[in-house]
Amino acid sequence: MATTLDPILLAIVIAGLAMLLFYLYVGSMAKVFAKIGFTKSEVGTILMVTLIFSGVNIPLFPYNGWWVGINLGGALVPLVLCYLLVRSRRVSLAEGMIGVTIVATITYLVTRAEEGVGIVADIPIAFAPAIAAGFYSVSTFWIDIKKAAPLAYFSGILGTIIGADVFHLSEILAFEPPADEFAMLSIGGASIFDMVYITGIVAVFVDIFVFWVLRQERKFGFYGAMAEYQKGAEELPYAKETPAAPTLRPDRKGRV
Repeated sequence: MATTLDPILLAIVIAGLAMLLFYLYVGSMAKVFAKIGFTKSEVGTILMVTLIFSGVNIPLFPYNGWWVGINLGGALVPLVLCYLLVRSRRVSLAEGMIGVTIVATITYLVTRAEEGVGIVADIPIAFAPAIAAGFYSVSTFWIDIKKAAPLAYFSGILGTIIGADVFHLSEILAFEPPADEFAMLSIGGASIFDMVYITGIVAVFVDIFVFWVLRQERKFGFYGAMAEYQKGAEELPYAKETPAAPTLRPDRKGRV
């Protein structure tokens, strides 16, 4: 009986972990889109369309035996969202183009075209474009995540599409297409697991993390952190024999 149940239990555990990871992933995406500025109903629509149509590739044009296309969930929906961000003026086109240029350059340098595979990037360097998009947006809007997050998403999505798919397109089209199947080169072909989609999501998470750190610093401050450190040091064996360090307090003019 035990040998019969073991594979079943293993399958249940694997399925449970997969569902948990998928739930966390979808929840993370919902949080990101909310930070960008979309309402709950808009976030639900975005996630539903993205997940339902994640396997749909739309052919755009043929070339040398290949069909160049775009994935609906992995690239077309993010591009539509970028358009809406510019149209609603949540992203300035000038600031967005600077971010796109930075991310596109980094993306091109960390990606390469491989025959039979497509555009690939090694882990962990594949996250460099997302980190660049996040820090660029934070440096542009240091105290306002409501402005930084849309810029991070815009820069990450367009920068990755241009740097990976557009700049490497000629290299991919130079490969021999498979003769026994429909040869499709799809932008964002891995859908929600594609580098295009993930870069936009991770870029916003970089912003969320940086602004969380800033909130903690403003909440506790440097002196608060030092006080916590001194409090912990007092528990050391030699602390009672060591005179306490003088406490520096600023006067009304800001001097110590």
